[in-house]
Amino acid sequence: MAQDSTDIKETIGALDDYVLLGRSGLRISPLCLGALTFGEKFGLGSNYEESKKVFDYYYEKGGNFFDTANAYNFGESEEFLGEYIADKRSQVVIATKYTENPTALMPTVRFNPNA
Repeated sequence: MAQDSTDIKETIGALDDYVLLGRSGLRISPLCLGALTFGEKFGLGSNYEESKKVFDYYYEKGGNFFDTANAYNFGESEEFLGEYIADKRSQVVIATKYTENPTALMPTVRFNPNA
């Protein structure tokens, strides 16, 4: 059963109820926005404008913690995110990952919202 936004907010708090990331001193949102679907190079995902709407909504609500990887849409996710945060870089935290051969992951990637 899906939770409505009120239940989720009670569970994790508001996006601007920042928590400390370990001992780093970085203050991050309790919910990280994953950018896997920013871009269309996998053949699925969101174009620049659609992705920016998601980014803007999350950021306007106080979100400041983003996850991406060079393999997400063959780097397009990181490109989009870089453009979105260009004037906000000191206000956001980005978690990223690297793989030497992103195409090797393609056979294992499954985009099934019902899985």
